[in-house]
Amino acid sequence: MDKKKFIQITSGEIASITHEMFFDYTDEIIRKSNPLHGERSFVLCILEQIAALLKRDSKDDKMIITHIQTLLRASLSHKEYHDFLNFMVPTKIAQYKDLDPISDIERYVLHELIQSNYHEYLLKSDFVSCCYTAMNAFLTTAYCIISKGLTQYASNIDITVDIYDTVIEITLTLVETKPDVILVNWHSINKINDLYMLYLTQYPGLEKSSILDLVSADVIEKEYYTKDERFTIAPSILMKQYLSIIEREVNNIIQLSKLPNTENKHYNWYDMKNFVKKRGIELEYVPFRLYKALDALYKFRNESMHGETDITNEDYEILLSYKNQNLFMGLSVKLLELKGIVIHPTVDEIGEYTGLAPKSALSNKDIKK
Repeated sequence: MDKKKFIQITSGEIASITHEMFFDYTDEIIRKSNPLHGERSFVLCILEQIAALLKRDSKDDKMIITHIQTLLRASLSHKEYHDFLNFMVPTKIAQYKDLDPISDIERYVLHELIQSNYHEYLLKSDFVSCCYTAMNAFLTTAYCIISKGLTQYASNIDITVDIYDTVIEITLTLVETKPDVILVNWHSINKINDLYMLYLTQYPGLEKSSILDLVSADVIEKEYYTKDERFTIAPSILMKQYLSIIEREVNNIIQLSKLPNTENKHYNWYDMKNFVKKRGIELEYVPFRLYKALDALYKFRNESMHGETDITNEDYEILLSYKNQNLFMGLSVKLLELKGIVIHPTVDEIGEYTGLAPKSALSNKDIKK
């Protein structure tokens, strides 16, 4: 009889497996699994602890990282569980050490999924936040797989999520031999919400209304502008959407900068670009001067806002060139600075918690030209 090629964990199974994983009493987290009941329960217990910490409004990143590192060590060998037993019940190691061990196949899956959460910290910069909802989705996936058990290697893990990155289906593609890498594929049934959750972490300095506008414009661009040449929307529609975000956020920067003789008003694009140039307002981590970008886009702003529809694809490419050079990231970083907002954990804090030196997605180097 052929072995199964796929394993699917349905939304009903996920709900059943994760039901009452923990109870959080603020000063104490009570987990469903008893770590003395075998290595599997030990791993599940740690996953439950992280799930509880991720659900809290105030994140204890140091503790989350500590538990992730424990899981990564457990994914390499049984030594981590044996060390735990030696610390907790040194006189009863022989009684517990061989109870319900996890297999090498399960360790491999655990390592791949938990490593993704570790990288969420290691690749973070000081200007973005961790996507805790996505981290929880990877954790939930690992929890369900370890709970059910796995006897064949998996080459692919497909995670399907609903709003707020809630896992509703997990599909494993099974293979006979150990793959060089397990491909983890992310599927969302709500593209707008999926992108919104991502942009909340990528652009924390922007207003939420700007993030929503940016999400809607990016979804429209991907689905109707670049996807199918047989039907595309007019670039003037996208131009208007993106330029309105830029105008709103640059005005926020002007007001927050509190430079002398700043008028308490919304500056139109012409006055805005001149103010930015005269007062020397610049963005960090972008290879262009802000006033030059505003000047280059001024003509299109007036045309798109006044109903002009003859904006060409070439005109739109000018806007895209700035967008693709991290214009919106630059705006977000500037606004975080002006608002005095520090996104925790910082790169330095992550380095302290992990004992490593994380590679920031943004260098601490000014690359304006």
